[in-house]
Formats: sequence, C-alpha cells, structure tokens
Amino acid sequence: MNRLSKRWVILILGLLVSSPSWGQGLESGNLIGIHVVTVTLKPGATMDEFKNFYVRQVLPEYEKNWPGLKGYLLKSFWGDSKNKFAIVWLFKTEADRNRNFDADGKANELEKAALEKVKPIEERLKNMYGTYTVEYTHEDDWVVE
Repeated sequence: MNRLSKRWVILILGLLVSSPSWGQGLESGNLIGIHVVTVTLKPGATMDEFKNFYVRQVLPEYEKNWPGLKGYLLKSFWGDSKNKFAIVWLFKTEADRNRNFDADGKANELEKAALEKVKPIEERLKNMYGTYTVEYTHEDDWVVE
C-alpha cells in the first residue's frame, strides 16, 4: 500500500471510530470501502455546490438502494488535493456488500438494478454541477476485526 493510501486509511478509520455509526461506532464485521474521487466541475459550478448536492441527494439515494449501507463524504486534510475528496461506504456486514456481487467480484443483477435506480440522481448531479471519477483498487475494502 502506498503512503497516500495508508494516510487515507488511518484518517478515515480515525474519523469513523470517533463518530457514531449506527449509534455505536465501528463494529466487528463492518466492511468499509474507501474511494478517492476526482471532480470536474461544470463552468459556473462550485465545489461546495457539488459536495452539498452529493451529500444531500446522492448519498441518500445510494443508501436507499443498498440495504445495510451508509455513505460519507470526506474532504482531504491536505491542501494539495484540489478537486478531490473521498467517499466512504460503510456496510453493516461483508454479506451486505457481497450480496450484490458474483463469486468473481463482478456486479450481479441486484447490483445492476441498484445502479439503474441511482442513475437519475447521478445525471442530475452531472447536469447541474459536473462529473466525478473514482479510483478503484483492491485496497479499497477493509473489514473491521
């Protein structure tokens, strides 16, 4: 794991442990997905507008369509991460996350259906404020011991 990834993990785990999640903080068996996001704003849109819409509209839509999921948006502690933030997906259990994937890790029909349900809110975000890309790696998902 590179140095930046280690910093993200430490920062995010520290934040999650210090704030309530399901009212109790992290619990053994929780699965945490950590994803770095790069934003490309539309002309005239601000990062604050993008983030506010994401937190108030996009995250709740994902939470509604993935049982056992809670989403968080994090800004970087370091100033050199312009137009970047992190999304943390917190699943109650590994099974909550895994129910949407085949044994080989590919999206199954349940995952595909949930992704279809969030397309309208993602399109609104894109049309109003801009787009984002996510850096996915095999070091994104962590299980609390």
